[in-house]
Amino acid sequence: MKLAGNTIDRRLIAVVVAVVIVVLAALAGWAGCSRFARDGSNAPFAPESPWRKLIREDASADPNSAAMIGHVQSTRGLFANLVEFGVPIFTVAADAPTHTVKCVGHDWGVCPFAGWPVPIPPGAVPNSGSDGVMVTIDETNSTIFEFWRASKTGDQWSTAWGAVNSLRGSGWGGAATGSGASRLGGVIRVAEINAGVIPHALALQTNNACSTFRPPALKSDGKSTRADCIPEGALLQLDPSVDLRKLGLSKGELAVATAMQRYGGYVIDAGGAPLSVSFELEAEAPPSAIGKVYRDAGFRWDYDAMDRVPWEKLRVLG
Repeated sequence: MKLAGNTIDRRLIAVVVAVVIVVLAALAGWAGCSRFARDGSNAPFAPESPWRKLIREDASADPNSAAMIGHVQSTRGLFANLVEFGVPIFTVAADAPTHTVKCVGHDWGVCPFAGWPVPIPPGAVPNSGSDGVMVTIDETNSTIFEFWRASKTGDQWSTAWGAVNSLRGSGWGGAATGSGASRLGGVIRVAEINAGVIPHALALQTNNACSTFRPPALKSDGKSTRADCIPEGALLQLDPSVDLRKLGLSKGELAVATAMQRYGGYVIDAGGAPLSVSFELEAEAPPSAIGKVYRDAGFRWDYDAMDRVPWEKLRVLG
């Protein structure tokens, strides 16, 4: 009986261990899904936000689309802002330290951060590009803090300008970008590339951004007055008839191109490249490196043009 009792004990322990493993696996899966769902159900912003809308099948091109795309594809590619202009994104806990952030840029009015206890985690650093951007997300209060040319001296954070937006809002508002788009809006996340699915429209920049804009943009920092300039707020789409599966694309290229067919990309800023797209900066990457997730997805370097995608088949929607 003692031997039988020991056998029963061992079996009971094995069952308990198995149940614990299953529960932990389920919890891990739930935690992963809470940060990224393949169908975009937990994506930032309201379901009716322009960032989350699929392009209608009957969408038509702007009458000047061919000229606009012809100019930005004179150098073929959609350049991936992975490092220098990658966007550092920090999701903060409820007990994250908060700071009084000063605006030190032009006298554009009341600083958007005035009166806010702005949560910034220890070790946060803006990107190394000239825009010095970063984003902190307070999920407890559904609030996004967006920095442009952020810096820290001692314990004091400052920023040239920024914006405060709601995770449940439209994804447009403030002046963290040239068009008034949220700095979080349209950014390709590391988790999305890892999953191979991007469930939203993308954030684009061009060196031929018009001085004019169209909804959903609220303004423009573009300077171009050329006849083929692209207004900020314009939605670009990759020709949905292109069979991407036949092109031998990398995992990353396929994810980006598919999103550009299904959701498109909004021009939100003037930039230095003919046409570029915003990515989250991979936090674990060594300095100046693109990071393991991006490298494993087939990206080669910062500003990778993703040139196996036929970007000349983009169109500007009317």
